[in-house]
Amino acid sequence: MQPFFKRDKTDYSGIARQIIKNTGLDENLGILRQKKHVHPSKPRETLKLILSLSTVNLAQTLKSDFIVQEVPEEVREGILKEYVHESLRQQELMRLAGAEIAALYPEVMAVVAELQNFWSESEDPQGSGPGPRYFCVKEVLRRLGGDVNYDLRDALFELMYLQYRHYHKFFQSHLSQPDPKGPGP
Repeated sequence: MQPFFKRDKTDYSGIARQIIKNTGLDENLGILRQKKHVHPSKPRETLKLILSLSTVNLAQTLKSDFIVQEVPEEVREGILKEYVHESLRQQELMRLAGAEIAALYPEVMAVVAELQNFWSESEDPQGSGPGPRYFCVKEVLRRLGGDVNYDLRDALFELMYLQYRHYHKFFQSHLSQPDPKGPGP
């Protein structure tokens, strides 16, 4: 049997929905409400920044050695793209149509690219300090603006860690199991 991610026609939307099932964007946005974070950003900007935080987390997880070895780059890229699109379709902050989702995708990915720089900086050796996810959270909160809210920062950082663990377990479980649909054509 072929592995789940090596079929000729990988179901990127299905994979994205499975990943989102336990780590949806509305949970991230809900933390802003729960921690009563007042900020001047408009809903579209808030949506873009918070989704970028989850997406960079998934993008970095997809760079894990065990995933890179088993999942081709084009499949990883397809999963990431569908993750953003599906997150935008499912979120409840604001209604978005297909064209709006397509237009927001490159904006999200531009922020993701900027946030990925936290993984490449060499000033803070690995293992010393809070790590790149923490700095991503701080950067997103800085861009959102508003008062410094340590409870929110800590909650978002904890959520990023939990999401990372979920993403990691998801790929581990699917890469260790054969394709449930059997061999490809």
